Amino acid sequence: MRRPPRPGPGAPAGRFPARLLGVATGAALAAAALAGCAPPERAGAGGGGTLRIAAATDPGESLNPYASNQSPTQQLRSALLYEGLTRTDPTGKPEWRLATDMTPNADFSQWTVRLRPGVRFTDGSPFTSADVVASIGYLRDPAHAAQGLALIEKIDPGAVEAVDELTVRIGLTEPFAPFKEVWANVLLPMTKAGSAPDNPIGTGPFAVRTFTAGRQSGLARFDGYWGDKPKVGAVDIVEYPSQQAQANALLSDQVDIASGATPTIAKSLADRDDVELLDSKGDFTLRIGFNTAVAPFDDVRVRQALRLLVDRRQVVSNAFGGYARVANDHEGGTPQCPAPDLPQREQDVERAKELLAEAGRSDLSFAITTDGLLPGMQELAQVFAENAAEAGVRVEVDVVTVPELLSKWGQWPAFIDFNPVPYLPTVIGGLLPDRVGNATHWNDPGFVGLAEQLFLAPEQEQCSIMNRMHRIEHESGATIVPAFVNVLMPHRSDVRGLVPDVNGRPLSFLTDVTVGS
Repeated sequence: MRRPPRPGPGAPAGRFPARLLGVATGAALAAAALAGCAPPERAGAGGGGTLRIAAATDPGESLNPYASNQSPTQQLRSALLYEGLTRTDPTGKPEWRLATDMTPNADFSQWTVRLRPGVRFTDGSPFTSADVVASIGYLRDPAHAAQGLALIEKIDPGAVEAVDELTVRIGLTEPFAPFKEVWANVLLPMTKAGSAPDNPIGTGPFAVRTFTAGRQSGLARFDGYWGDKPKVGAVDIVEYPSQQAQANALLSDQVDIASGATPTIAKSLADRDDVELLDSKGDFTLRIGFNTAVAPFDDVRVRQALRLLVDRRQVVSNAFGGYARVANDHEGGTPQCPAPDLPQREQDVERAKELLAEAGRSDLSFAITTDGLLPGMQELAQVFAENAAEAGVRVEVDVVTVPELLSKWGQWPAFIDFNPVPYLPTVIGGLLPDRVGNATHWNDPGFVGLAEQLFLAPEQEQCSIMNRMHRIEHESGATIVPAFVNVLMPHRSDVRGLVPDVNGRPLSFLTDVTVGS
């Protein structure tokens, strides 16, 4: 999901832990960690060995899967260490994990959850209903500022009960039908009672061996895992300051997988015999957000004009090197539903000029802020600036550090954001008013009303409601969503078993992966 706010100088203690080290410091530490390191053991297919993954530097990361300041690197590691009651499979469909059934009462105000028998934590202790009660209790406590809190805010913390060792009854403050889908989010894992946040223990296929924030994570296979056992014996996650540094590490055989690559990097590796490219096509988006709490972006005519300035095919070809498909200013993440019946928005500079003139903003000038954390962020901003110039709109691209961007989350007038999660948690965490992820401060009463309908609708009615919500996003929303972006992951050719993921997180599924000849 979208990245949450970090505290400003006057933020309450304990709310959102600040990252104390800058990106430059983290880059220096990562470089130092690599110096003199011998490559770890590698083995043939099915024979164990170590899978080495290059990831983005995050000096402020922790092992706490509930932390409010999670980067893609932390979420990658958490997906290997912890599990939720359900999860989203690589095709975007929810599937059972630590739960095997969820049954509602007649009005969806209470749910009975059946847990999978025989599951153990990585310390060998059994996973029971007491751990679910404790995990929900941790998540629901506002003092912990858990990033996943918004997703389960309808749970009544006083109505979560362990019925027996493998059954939990969960009462809600108001009915909520898509309960199973919510638990698939990576921000809602189960941990051993009393272990979070200092020493969180999960049930995942791997356990922590070593960890240094901003530098590396060493994970060992958990042989007591309840599901399919990983085929590699260990995973080493090594952090790098840029996508190019990840690619260099791949080419020099310091890692087996580069978890992030720009289209330029991907194309430069395409002709090499020793490198292959996993191309995950799905609903991952980079978008331009506009803060509707400040002028001129509080005027829907201005937002519509800016959307009409975008040449989406140019965005696909120039910003993403062709590794994308044209989008239409609404969120994706609904592979189970047909696409909404909306006219594709095309570039229309003259109409954009008319709208800006109506709004009294013909001389519009502003900055788009990005931290450049993910491939294509800066490129998207630059293509948009070129498009906007055709209508005389001056757009400056302001590149800041990750900590600076997040410390002022919700304050930037215009910014680049990303979204890798399905539509339902996107709505709950980022499109409704007063949510942590809603940095645009968008508040549309019609959209809110449809969201309330969605939360009560049986499964067969949800697609129709979501498509009506997409229509409102398309007409009056606060973001430009120009393209659905492929997630590119170069890897050495002796890595086998990787699968593409529609949500852009293929490294969440490593149990069938092997490395070595």
